[in-house]
Amino acid sequence: MKTQVKLESDADILEKLICNYGPSKYTDIVWAMQWAGHLRRQEEFRHVPMASLIEQAMLDAISGKIPREEIEKACRKDQEIDDNLSSKREEPAQKPKKETIKSKK
Repeated sequence: MKTQVKLESDADILEKLICNYGPSKYTDIVWAMQWAGHLRRQEEFRHVPMASLIEQAMLDAISGKIPREEIEKACRKDQEIDDNLSSKREEPAQKPKKETIKSKK
């Protein structure tokens, strides 16, 4: 007798997790979206479609594969990088003052 094995896709697993999730579902989805943004910054995910990243991030966050603390830490680090970059953009570029050359007579 052969047994049938049903392979579930990530989308099916994610759908079941979301449907059977507790009251923190909505806050964890926010964490998942922030995790997707973090993943987008990494070189290996730059060419992955954002829809796939969001699905993967939601699966990671909601299933508990990536702990909330790790997501918070990564998001804080990303925010620090953004803050540093924006402060550099806001500072006007200081050009060295040109000395006036006096003509010799």
